[in-house]
Amino acid sequence: MRETDRDIRDRIAALKLALREGAPDRRSRGSSRCPGRGRGQGGDGFRAAPDDAPLAVGDIDGAREVECDLGRCLLIERDVGGLVDPGDLGEAVSRLAKCGSGPRYVFLDLETTGFSSTPLFLAGAMFEKDGVLACAQLLARDYSEERALVGMLDRLIGGFDICVTFNGKSFDIPYLRERAKYHRLDLAFDPEHLDILYHARRMWRDSLPNCRLTTLERHILGRRRSGDVPGWEVPCIYHDFVHTDDARRLVGVIRHNLMDVVSMAELLICLAEA
Repeated sequence: MRETDRDIRDRIAALKLALREGAPDRRSRGSSRCPGRGRGQGGDGFRAAPDDAPLAVGDIDGAREVECDLGRCLLIERDVGGLVDPGDLGEAVSRLAKCGSGPRYVFLDLETTGFSSTPLFLAGAMFEKDGVLACAQLLARDYSEERALVGMLDRLIGGFDICVTFNGKSFDIPYLRERAKYHRLDLAFDPEHLDILYHARRMWRDSLPNCRLTTLERHILGRRRSGDVPGWEVPCIYHDFVHTDDARRLVGVIRHNLMDVVSMAELLICLAEA
């Protein structure tokens, strides 16, 4: 998601550094190129690893390999029903989208290696399943799996009536379409789009410093993220993972993505009740 000008400059600098060092080779097991390499996150159901023990991405709780005609990628499934009430969320979606009751909705958030024309590697989709909220995260374990990720994501979210994003009108949806075009894939999904950022700006732009997601979390939801991965560092962490196969720091990015969709759902309820 887009942050401040300083965040953007830092993220571009990190991406340029990774590109100067060349495309990583998965067969190589050199040391990390990213500063601050440490243990995997232990909270939110993610498995922690000792500082000296690499973490295989397949060992992340809820992770399994999935395959389709386009290839393979990793699926991480998580029950988040205890964090947000699906009944309240459904009513909030109906109210803000100005549609009938009971729409099938999906919250979408992407993690990418840049702002355009660079690979998408993680997509988080949260939706109601059997009366509870579930989150499905698709992860490309290397650059070659992006095509399968895009295709599977299209099939996953294609059956929903409403797609909810934060700044997705400007970033997530155009980015997904661009990557599909790059891989010569025709996207089938075409749901109504509900971008929370526009509603948040209308509601709080005169009373808050800005309407970044972290700012809304702090002032509206009343919490700060602890140990979260800065957005500008995400591309470097992913390039490092592809280079080493060690998912200890990537777990933080996966957790960041999960927290984004959960916060989006909580903010949507706040907007609908305001």
